[in-house]
Amino acid sequence: MTARLLVSAARLLTAAALVLGATTLAPASADARGHHGHHGHHGHHGKVVWGPTTIFAGTPVTATGRVPRGRAKVKLQVKLPGGWHTFASTRASRKGTFSISGALGWYGGHQVRVSTSGRHRFKRATTVSVLSVYPPRGNPADHVFLQYGGLRYSFNPCQTVRYVVNADDVGPNGILLAQIAMAQVSLATGISVQYVGTSHQIPYLTEETRLPEGQDMLIAFADEAEIPRFVTTPAIGFGGPIQTHAALDGSRQRVWETTQAAAVFDTNAWFSGNYDWSFQSAKPNWGETMLHEFGHAFGLDHSPAADEIMFWQAGNGRYPDGLFRGLYDAGDLTGLATNGLGQGCFRRVGHFRTGTDSAPVPAPLP
Repeated sequence: MTARLLVSAARLLTAAALVLGATTLAPASADARGHHGHHGHHGHHGKVVWGPTTIFAGTPVTATGRVPRGRAKVKLQVKLPGGWHTFASTRASRKGTFSISGALGWYGGHQVRVSTSGRHRFKRATTVSVLSVYPPRGNPADHVFLQYGGLRYSFNPCQTVRYVVNADDVGPNGILLAQIAMAQVSLATGISVQYVGTSHQIPYLTEETRLPEGQDMLIAFADEAEIPRFVTTPAIGFGGPIQTHAALDGSRQRVWETTQAAAVFDTNAWFSGNYDWSFQSAKPNWGETMLHEFGHAFGLDHSPAADEIMFWQAGNGRYPDGLFRGLYDAGDLTGLATNGLGQGCFRRVGHFRTGTDSAPVPAPLP
């Protein structure tokens, strides 16, 4: 189990590509060679030459060129509802030449630009397509959102979600699996995630869970004596938002901003041998379970479709070849994309017309 887990970690999500072999998507050959064509923009005062614009998730977006003013701050930005979001920046040389690279870990096609501000402002844009390393199965329409009053729960896509892991009961393998699963969430949503350390806190022990400053999400393992609901539900994991605030997204639509979230997993089930410590196995695995609960934390409810990770029954991710895989499917990805950067950056408001500044926290979902 440990060897398989380490392989999954080293390749992060590309284990899927090894399994699916010939069905793996490939970038267009011209873009893969760094073909510039109409992507190279030339002008009297500057130019931009783009690197490959059809890329696999995890490959950086790159550009080189010259801007009108030396020492100018050069930004790499992606277009969102409500404006442009900077995901990398650098400083041009005295002659105005620059080279910039930034990670755009977000599936889909996105308008990206190089930009400077000030008197000699300069802007050049192109379209970047970020591909998955595996073809997701299922129907993109098969997703459901956690809602209250018709409004979705969602993290602010323009802020990094800082998460901690309480793996006191299970050791470092629990941390490693959580990191791999959170990387998948980040690719699906475009939301940056950052592991900031360990914790000893267990969510849902009391009516309200609050995290210390500097933590946005708690991932924990607890036994059935600590969380009796593992047995009474029954379930091997729970997750969801635990603190919220009223906000407007980039299109000025109302949304419940998740300010803190949590997920907890059953230690007894971890050591039962019924679930494999991996994201790919001949039996149900913890990769599926973690992705499911993290989906709740990022605003998804249960899907009615059995071929989605967010289907209500854990361990249902069997593929036609008989293997179980912890990979978000088409409905999951569409729902997470809606709750990701595609909605633009949030602006908190004091309250909505109902007079409330936060929504009730939904009961943690299995």
